[in-house]
Amino acid sequence: MDNISFPQVMAYHLAEHGYTFDDVDYAYENVRRSSDYVVRNGPVTAQERWEEESGYSPSSIAAEIAGLVCGAAVAEDQGKLGDALVWYAVADQWVEDVESWTVTEEGTDGIQQTPYYVRITRDGNPDDAARRALANGGPMIDEREIIDGGFLELVRLGIKPWDDEVVRNSVDVVDDTIRVETPNGPGFYRYVGDGYGELERDDEGAPWHPHEPDGKGRLWPIFTGERGEYELFADTTDGENDPQRLLETMANFANSGRMIPEQVWDIDDPSDYNWEFGEGTGSATPLVWSMAQFIRLAHGIEQGEPIETPAVLRERYLETERPEGPELWVDTAYETGGLVITVQTDGDLVAIKTPAETVVSEPTTGGEFVVRVAAAAGENRVTVAAATDTDLETAGTTVERFTL
Repeated sequence: MDNISFPQVMAYHLAEHGYTFDDVDYAYENVRRSSDYVVRNGPVTAQERWEEESGYSPSSIAAEIAGLVCGAAVAEDQGKLGDALVWYAVADQWVEDVESWTVTEEGTDGIQQTPYYVRITRDGNPDDAARRALANGGPMIDEREIIDGGFLELVRLGIKPWDDEVVRNSVDVVDDTIRVETPNGPGFYRYVGDGYGELERDDEGAPWHPHEPDGKGRLWPIFTGERGEYELFADTTDGENDPQRLLETMANFANSGRMIPEQVWDIDDPSDYNWEFGEGTGSATPLVWSMAQFIRLAHGIEQGEPIETPAVLRERYLETERPEGPELWVDTAYETGGLVITVQTDGDLVAIKTPAETVVSEPTTGGEFVVRVAAAAGENRVTVAAATDTDLETAGTTVERFTL
């Protein structure tokens, strides 16, 4: 779902920089199909950002929200108000629900600084004590104990403020569980229980081998960069979390050819394999993702803020006081050739989307009306969205989704 959503963010950024669909190798139809796919299938993902686990992931949901809002902004520019309203409304609902799906209020005996974000939940219930067998030979572990920094995407993409209570708690939990101070500066594990890395053999490890499952994920430089972007939001200017210091830490993780690796060694012990604490392991070097994160943080430091936060998300969720969504009641029935949708609302604009058609209506006085809309053969995922105003940038929204 991340891979489907981020192209919409790219399309928005390009449009903001003056590019039109005549300048690129894709069309509005690509934005529409991708955004509609996310609406039909999200917020769950079959694979989160590491392509390992399925469920409700804060980082994947952040990408989905960003993709939908950016797609909606592009749709508005194209005069596609129906698409825009549906995508805005679904994104708004997921912003409201992401904590209920991915934030534990209970914690565990070992992690009591609640509430905090977990890496992923199977069924959107972060306090059901579900246990998950981690990929790459990782352990079976309570989901509330699987800590990662993926929630920082909610801040980077302009969905949650940096000083949100749950975000701040989660940053502290990350520092307590997966942060390691190396001679080159702080590094972070991907998540608690990561089994993707050099073998965990004896005290010093051994090179990764595809046929031996007992690996141990080491420290990933990319997370030092992601933390640096968070600290830019917090306007941290000194101390161990100074973004400039974190940028220098990433540079120090690089080898003599200035190539930043996928992982660096996390143990202050001698190694027969010439691995040194805070230096690269036998992992992919350079890792393009690590190099790109270094550039992104450097550019952000130069600009004084992270450079890829879409303005449309920041304005919608951090800077605009939007009203509560309108009342919305929906009834449906099949008829030959399509669906009959009965809507009651006190909103000013309604959009109805099926796999075959999107219809926009401005309700008359009384707020009840009937719309006939085309349906696809077989299963139809139907979305009905209403807005308090025809100005979608400031309107409150309500959405209903169902399958016929």
